[in-house]
Amino acid sequence: MARTTAVLLALAVVPAAAAAQRLAPPTLHVGATIPARVSWRASDVALAGAFVVALAIDAAQTRSIAQGGWQGYREMNPILGPHPSVGQVNTYTAVAGLTVLGAAALVPARVRPWLLGVALAVETFTIAGTVRQGVALRFP
Repeated sequence: MARTTAVLLALAVVPAAAAAQRLAPPTLHVGATIPARVSWRASDVALAGAFVVALAIDAAQTRSIAQGGWQGYREMNPILGPHPSVGQVNTYTAVAGLTVLGAAALVPARVRPWLLGVALAVETFTIAGTVRQGVALRFP
């Protein structure tokens, strides 16, 4: 609660302080090669949404195992290592989600469904394998 209050206070104070000092707001200059707006089809949004849900379920399962001390389990993701902490799982989940969605935004529209579909398939197989090992299907 204190952290939320601090964030809200910072959001309220920073613009007021900038106005008091008559500072110009920061501007973002985008190069001509980056599209100002990425247009996604409804099917792309659905795939991205399904991927995010699957990633969250996978992370919840992994956090559950990590909180239990990895008794009888081992993480198969080589990036995380055999027994990652809850914090490492959370960090990896955020980075993986942003990486996949960011890459999907940057690739050509014809490649986007393939990228999102593969990412969703990987998460689906991971969840199914974890369920087969006896870990409950957890929704965050």
